[in-house]
Amino acid sequence: MSFKKKFSLAIVDVEKIDEINKIIIKYGFDLQQYSSHIYFNLAPIDADHIYKDISFFQLESENELGLNKKLDDLIEEINQLNTQFAIREEETHEMIVEINQVMAIYIKFDNVKFIKEGTYEKIDAMDHLKTEFGICKTYNPNFRPLENRSIENTVVEPEIVYLFADSEENLSKLKEDICEKIMEIDSDFELEFKPFRFID
Repeated sequence: MSFKKKFSLAIVDVEKIDEINKIIIKYGFDLQQYSSHIYFNLAPIDADHIYKDISFFQLESENELGLNKKLDDLIEEINQLNTQFAIREEETHEMIVEINQVMAIYIKFDNVKFIKEGTYEKIDAMDHLKTEFGICKTYNPNFRPLENRSIENTVVEPEIVYLFADSEENLSKLKEDICEKIMEIDSDFELEFKPFRFID
């Protein structure tokens, strides 16, 4: 009789996905790839911006002790890639590895009278932007009003930029840097900041 558990792994740096999946296959099986855009029901989005950044997989051993050893070895090997990731056990939703330094910036349009041409392109350019302080990911709302049109009396959902850093200090510096970039797009934006857990 074997002992099995299902896990999900979410990765911030999409360039490391293939390396991480090779490690997963080394220890586990039944690897399935999904996009966090779809996983968090934040589609539709341009297919060019969809990254398969969540891996579902199973581990199996003769007993729980052996399975935990496999999981520990898998985590240790992924840690050597020097990247940020989260692992959750799917049945209990227990977070085995959690990304702690995460912040969401909500770009709000309440004070904007019309959306300037090129606004969405500039916001999308921050998706998977890597700086010396951390990495960004962007999520678009389900509906975006047309640019160069009045948005008075229109409810505009906020754009969201997620920040991932390896320390509070770097998160603070990344926040400052990205806020500056956002306000350069439109100085009338209102920004709201919220802490965020990568997988709820």
